[in-house]
Amino acid sequence: MSRSQATFLPFSYWAISWAVVLLLLLAHAWDAHLSGPLVSAFFIAAALNYAGLFLLPLVLAPLFGAAAKRPLGSRAAHALSFTLIVLWSSAVQLGLLLDLLVFQLYGFHLNGFVWNLVTTPGGLESLGADASAWLMVMAAALVVLAANAVLLGLTLRRATGAAQRLFRVSTVVGVLLICAVGERLVYGVSHFTGRSSVLKAANAIPFYQPTTFRHAAQALGFTFSARHAGSVRAATSALAYPRVPLQLTPPPRLPNIVWLVAESLRADALDENVMPATSAFARTGLRFDQHYSSGNGTRMGLFGMFYGLYGSDWFPMLAAHQQPVLMDVLQRLDYRIEAWSSARFSYPEFSRTVFAGLPADVLHDQATGQGWERDRSNVDSLLGFVRQASSAPDRRPFMAFMFFESPHARYYFPPENAIRKPYLKDLNYATMSLTRDIELIRNRYLNACNHLDSQFGRVFSALSAQGLLDNTIVVVTGDHGEEFMEKGRWGHNSSFVEEQVRTPLVLRMPGVAPGRVSSMSSHLDLPATLLARLGVRNDPADLSLGSDLLGAGPARTTTVVSDWSSVAWIGPDYKAVYPLRSTGLSDAGIFAPNDSRLPNAGSVRAAHVADLRTLLRGITRFHRSVR
Repeated sequence: MSRSQATFLPFSYWAISWAVVLLLLLAHAWDAHLSGPLVSAFFIAAALNYAGLFLLPLVLAPLFGAAAKRPLGSRAAHALSFTLIVLWSSAVQLGLLLDLLVFQLYGFHLNGFVWNLVTTPGGLESLGADASAWLMVMAAALVVLAANAVLLGLTLRRATGAAQRLFRVSTVVGVLLICAVGERLVYGVSHFTGRSSVLKAANAIPFYQPTTFRHAAQALGFTFSARHAGSVRAATSALAYPRVPLQLTPPPRLPNIVWLVAESLRADALDENVMPATSAFARTGLRFDQHYSSGNGTRMGLFGMFYGLYGSDWFPMLAAHQQPVLMDVLQRLDYRIEAWSSARFSYPEFSRTVFAGLPADVLHDQATGQGWERDRSNVDSLLGFVRQASSAPDRRPFMAFMFFESPHARYYFPPENAIRKPYLKDLNYATMSLTRDIELIRNRYLNACNHLDSQFGRVFSALSAQGLLDNTIVVVTGDHGEEFMEKGRWGHNSSFVEEQVRTPLVLRMPGVAPGRVSSMSSHLDLPATLLARLGVRNDPADLSLGSDLLGAGPARTTTVVSDWSSVAWIGPDYKAVYPLRSTGLSDAGIFAPNDSRLPNAGSVRAAHVADLRTLLRGITRFHRSVR
């Protein structure tokens, strides 16, 4: 290899790298739901185009090397060019491989959510990744780096002449331009006409940047249908929360509150054989059999649980560091408040939202050890707090909150809780197969729920032994559900199917007879229900989008569930998903209660315009317009 040859990018190296990247993009075809030749052609053209775009910076590396010859010398400049080419190729390939794994597991790409996960303290720990998983990632990175280095060395030795390179490059550039223009046009027309099959296919391409013709087409007199067909807009406004001042008349004796929330606790996990202690406790209180979370992930689930608002309001509340009215009332009533989490209060950012008004020394979290070990340790502390608070001379009421991690993937548990066998002994993200192992993974989850039940049971037994149940409100629920491929996904945060958004709810209220409630309920209802027991006389609509579960009003028949970019309206006969941001546009649709897509979605939407108006009023209710 001559020194002059090291200052350009060998066409054969670029072509092989492009083929590898293209294969990684085409691997998303299964998730693109390719229906018909137009959608398939669009997806292939987009994959061809984006494979080239991802590798476009490679052509700049030799330019940096050539520019560095004078200050660094020829040998160092060649090494710099070589290093930049190998690093960028490897980064693109590893990034797309990671994106493919994330998308197949969870249904979303490397995005703002994942970036938030990586950059927020405690975020990575929430995935349950251990040292062995990181070692495998590092090993894979080294293999890819070495392979690209060897490939570049070989192709440099066999580099062709300048004329032949120019012919090949011009041919490839021409093909990519045709692909780029074609897929841009198809997407723009599909967005304008509301062709969701193309939008869904585009969503399968990582970092796809839409091109739309809405303004130009409307200027020519055409009617835009995509937004009306499946999206709503979040309010562009400042917060007006609460809407009116609080009206507070405390009862003669304020109740204590013990609030227990479990990660990923799906509704049917509350089973006599899996969670016997919690099932027995539920018979002493109210058990809600059709309960919905306010989100398909932890952030939106706890947000709705404390604020009673849709998830679209998470972002302005986080920016304002504004805690919920419920926490304001507890502090006004001089409650002794402490909270524990077996994850981190910094991820999601509950220390800056739900508990923003509390001093840091009453928020106890930890991320060392497995989830079940953290749960045991935190329950020890919680019970110590309850003993101290209940025996304190001032007799102040107390509120104890705890977030449990036992049922979080990878579903760890001690041997004594292995009630379901066989189970997957080592749940390794790199080696597992969802097709082969999903039932074994589910058994791990149920074993972890059995351990969760043992820790719930410790709390129930302590409250009973100390004679506190007669004056303590106990809330038991999950932040969201967990899917095990029933509808094509594993985990949560990827869709609004029942398995991901349904969770148990048990309420034990002083003076309220036990029973089972078959009508729909929501996390959105919890603030209104608790505020009424604390002496708040406001109409629930002044403070939240929920209602008092023990009030005299009509039973809930619809609810709203949120994620980062969409909301789902769930009613008795259909489920509608509306994007709040362009990233959620491809997920829009109308579905049956069993989550199958309805073929006559247009007629369903037309028949339920009133529901969409109600949804929009809810999204904007606690905002004032910004001019």
